[in-house]
Amino acid sequence: MPELTLPQGTIHYRDTGDGPPVVFLHGLLVDGEVWRKVTPLLESAARSIVPDLPLGSHRIALKEDADLSPASVARLVGDLMAALDLDDVTLVGNDTGGAISQLVALDHGERVGRLVLTNCDCFDVFPPKEFVPMVKAARVPGALYAAMQPMRSAMARSPTRSPTR
Repeated sequence: MPELTLPQGTIHYRDTGDGPPVVFLHGLLVDGEVWRKVTPLLESAARSIVPDLPLGSHRIALKEDADLSPASVARLVGDLMAALDLDDVTLVGNDTGGAISQLVALDHGERVGRLVLTNCDCFDVFPPKEFVPMVKAARVPGALYAAMQPMRSAMARSPTRSPTR
């Protein structure tokens, strides 16, 4: 997977297909793999760029002093588009990536030609208050993974667990 060093640190991203650029932004606690079934469908019609944003499932820590506020993550996306020399981008956001996409369009609109929002966070409910502690934990790579490990054994014993797993 290619990586790109930006002022905030190094990020991984996926870059497939040919044609006009489409940048896909994922939500909190997932990475760019959430788009794995979408981007292959576009390979002959578009260039799909899918960064792993620092939203809790990224594999490389950003610089220690990197600001991880929503506005700063949007700045990171803007820096990514500039570093890859992308213009007239179709920006697609899902979940928290939708809120980030809106900030990118606001602050880096010169590079954005179209904005597509799927089921996403917006308006005054960003992030949802129940997720604020997780947003703080997401700033530390691996912290959420470690915090969720005790739940693995509970889920394994869950009566709602599928017997095929």
